[in-house]
Amino acid sequence: MKKIVQISLLALLVSSCSADIPAEDLSFPKEEAMEESFVRFYTPVEYISTPAMDPLPLPLATDEVINLMEVLLLAGQSNPPDQLAENGFAVFPMPSPTDNPVRAFELLDNMNQPVFVSSGIPLHMLHIFFDQILQQVETEHLSPDLLVICRELYQSSLRRNNSLNASFFAVPLTFLDRDFVPHSSVAETVAQEVSLMRAHEGFSFSPVFGYKEDYSQYVPRGHYTASEELENYFMAMMYMGRITFLLNGGDPNGPDEEYLVSEEAAREMTEAALLVVSDLNSIRAGDYPLKHKWQRIYEITAFFAGFADDLSASQYQAAAEAVSGETFNSTTLYEESFYSEFRDHIAENFSGPSIYSGTGESVVMPDDSGTFDPEELQTLLSKTTGFRFFGQRYTPDSEMLGKFVFPNITPNPQGQQRFMPSGLDVAASFRCQAALQIIDEDGTMLFGRYGETLDSMQVMVDGYSEDDWHATLYMCWLHSLRLLSTPRGEGYANFMQTDAWGRCTLSTFLASWAMLRHDTILYAKQSYTAMAGCAPGPDVPIPSAGFVEPVPEVYAELRATLQMARVALEYYEISDNNLTNRFSNAESLLETLQSIAERELAGELLTERDSEFLKGFAEYLDGTIAWGATTTEGLETSLIADVHTDQNSSSVLEVASGNLDNCMVIYRRADGVVEAAIGPVLSYYQFTHPMNDRLTDEAWREMLNSDPPARPEWTGSYISE
Repeated sequence: MKKIVQISLLALLVSSCSADIPAEDLSFPKEEAMEESFVRFYTPVEYISTPAMDPLPLPLATDEVINLMEVLLLAGQSNPPDQLAENGFAVFPMPSPTDNPVRAFELLDNMNQPVFVSSGIPLHMLHIFFDQILQQVETEHLSPDLLVICRELYQSSLRRNNSLNASFFAVPLTFLDRDFVPHSSVAETVAQEVSLMRAHEGFSFSPVFGYKEDYSQYVPRGHYTASEELENYFMAMMYMGRITFLLNGGDPNGPDEEYLVSEEAAREMTEAALLVVSDLNSIRAGDYPLKHKWQRIYEITAFFAGFADDLSASQYQAAAEAVSGETFNSTTLYEESFYSEFRDHIAENFSGPSIYSGTGESVVMPDDSGTFDPEELQTLLSKTTGFRFFGQRYTPDSEMLGKFVFPNITPNPQGQQRFMPSGLDVAASFRCQAALQIIDEDGTMLFGRYGETLDSMQVMVDGYSEDDWHATLYMCWLHSLRLLSTPRGEGYANFMQTDAWGRCTLSTFLASWAMLRHDTILYAKQSYTAMAGCAPGPDVPIPSAGFVEPVPEVYAELRATLQMARVALEYYEISDNNLTNRFSNAESLLETLQSIAERELAGELLTERDSEFLKGFAEYLDGTIAWGATTTEGLETSLIADVHTDQNSSSVLEVASGNLDNCMVIYRRADGVVEAAIGPVLSYYQFTHPMNDRLTDEAWREMLNSDPPARPEWTGSYISE
């Protein structure tokens, strides 16, 4: 009965789209195709990689290490663990837990022992820049422009008595403008929608659109808990990023049917979407059409997080112009032939979504034999095709997570369905050898179609060009992780050639990936699983200042990524002297790390300048990421993001980085001396959690302190508890 009531309500709302509305000319001017890449802002940074480090055969003789016991004491250990001799390195939880990298290096200061700088530290620095700059841009630029757009489109919708569009824009206005009061004609519907968003309890029928929406997504998380303004921006943008004006409809309809809504409802939503697109072109905000502000918001967010997975204003504008011309009378919208031609043009010229994001709480039903068809994933995507005002963004890792679960993946020999993916699926798609080894050992490869899907995802990744990898900041970050996961062979430190180091690197890969998903949680489209119907003496050599993980290509890519961000922000006129100085400091630090890594890899000793840099690394790092501030907020490595939702278990996959660990590495210097170095490395966690309790960073830190979840089993090969 509830479904009937809600869809009847939708009919009442959208019926006003075509009734008693004066005819007007609509505007769909032909325009140049929108940019699909920001590679124009990217300039590669050259690097030198000539692996020629002196070998140190494993298992090693620990009595050769000149500072073994001193470094072990720094790690809180009294004896070397077995992994140290076997692998040439070991990871230990810190005696005094911290999630602040500056503090972690400060704890090692004045101990006169070599510090180890892991690649995870500059990767974390990238997160800090990405996250804090995005906060600044959203607060100072995007949120004010979004308010103007929503206010203008709401008022226009009221003037033409379009209750659906008026309700749609009234919802974000409720969050963006504290003085906003919805018109009496839509007030009750808007209040019901906002109430569901604030309760964020899970799937429920949308009072505005009539199909099911996952309201658990409306928990401000990531950096959006930093201020009330950011929380409100999150709520408004999440709504406009997830809600779809559906293109396709028919009978029968519902979560377990071919369509989510009736054809009449889909027609009305399409008409409403086209009115919005026309308004963007015809309403002026200052000297420019309103679409200028819309496009600026879209492009800036796309630069950070990627391009929309769903159809947007540009596609609907192009389709309308192709079917009926640049200007036509609004009565054309309500002709059956227009809707049919428009829908066909969209199908023939634009691809639908690649990621199922839970729209309608869709259900995949088995056939008469009880078997689920893997092709039903495409049916789900077709059901959810339509217009999103600021649609959430396509990212390859979201597509991967969505492809590695039911119904695309079929049961294993025990008949179990795979409803929840893993971060390992993403790393394996990047051909990370440690991830491939783990999924082969743990039985994941036994699921039907898993190997086939993995092959297709690897081919997709292999097919990306340099321009593809540098199309957005998101893709640049992924490319840095791809470079990090490259196997290290002869000429690298022996500990870097072990399977255990491969797993330690995998942990860094996934922890940094979790940070990436944390920073883009508002914009990156989350995948869903569909519901299934069912101290040395005078004769001992002196320890050096330290050791930088010798991966110069990673540091070069991070430098290029930051330079890309700086150039783009200047182009969009949202930079300032403070930001420019921050970028300059960060690029300088990365340049020094790259230079040291190149010399280490070539078998050269540290220079005096290198030594001074490593001895003062805590201070350099503080000046780069904390900018001399007295607060530590924003520097934490303990970050969490939900990246996939399983409708069957009403749970989400949470991926997180936790407190820093200490990593002790042993290597032979260019002068033949064998020494140990110690420094912080990132930690990784993943676990399932109820979807109606999606975790914020604050809740995650409380969990870490009181009852931390177990780490992935595969980390046991290198972590010494």
